[in-house]
Amino acid sequence: MEQLKDPGLGNKFSAPVKRFLNKDGTYNINRLGGVRGIKDFYKYLLDISWQRFLVILFGTYTVFNLIFALLYLAIGLDQLSIVHNDFHPFWTAFFFSAQTLTTLGYGNISPLGFGANLLATSEAFIGLSTTALATGILYGRFSKPLLKLAFSQNAIITPFEGGKALMFKMVNTRDNVLIKSKINAIFIIDKGEGQDSFNKGYHNLKLETDSILFFPLTWTAVHKITEDSPLYKLKVEDLMKRNAELIVLFETFDETFGQEMIQKHSYADNQWLENVKFDMSFGPDKHGHLQLHVKNIDSVSPVTS
Repeated sequence: MEQLKDPGLGNKFSAPVKRFLNKDGTYNINRLGGVRGIKDFYKYLLDISWQRFLVILFGTYTVFNLIFALLYLAIGLDQLSIVHNDFHPFWTAFFFSAQTLTTLGYGNISPLGFGANLLATSEAFIGLSTTALATGILYGRFSKPLLKLAFSQNAIITPFEGGKALMFKMVNTRDNVLIKSKINAIFIIDKGEGQDSFNKGYHNLKLETDSILFFPLTWTAVHKITEDSPLYKLKVEDLMKRNAELIVLFETFDETFGQEMIQKHSYADNQWLENVKFDMSFGPDKHGHLQLHVKNIDSVSPVTS
């Protein structure tokens, strides 16, 4: 089995490192003193969930209007020309701010005095700038190409061709065409010897099939455990004790986006199972059409002798 040099994750450690990648493929690394999160504002707004993004967007819009409403109240509503209004002075100022910030302007309220005109001019500029920024971020979020692969919850060690094999399973949750798909699997494990017990060994796992032309159904990746395999004679307890991790790098060409796509995934900790097999996730119906049950990708059954 081919042993790799450090692929960029480090190989010398004085204490246990459970995993380098989280289940979703993000790095399990805390960058102390680096630029991350809210400090890297543009990347943060692109990466957060839609729910959190919309809360931030609406919250920012509301805060701006509250600030300018208070400023209009401070200079006095007598500097506004109000055609007809039965609202409380605060709401009058708030609604005028919303109309100005969005450059909408219904015409029933308009700035009259110099102070109100100056404030409305400043707010209109801020409104144009923030609208352009929000539009750009929205476009960036919508246009960002993403793979929607689902990986099995567990990597399993199961009987295979008179011996054993390590397997994990994948499925494309979208109804799009992926072609020329390829898997790279890297197995990481503590050396477990003396002072180097927590130093990492990296191994390229040889898969029975590491590339396919079309990926319309599920794909079960199989690594046959032979004497050359780094998993030879290792049980699940050994993998957990030596902080084993399997990093999967999936590459494919997506016809929808017309470009190469990559997704990462990791198996570690308690994600190892032994003496089970994956259940079939697809099959023909009575009309001869294949049916793929995407949500069954995690389904396993005990191996019976």
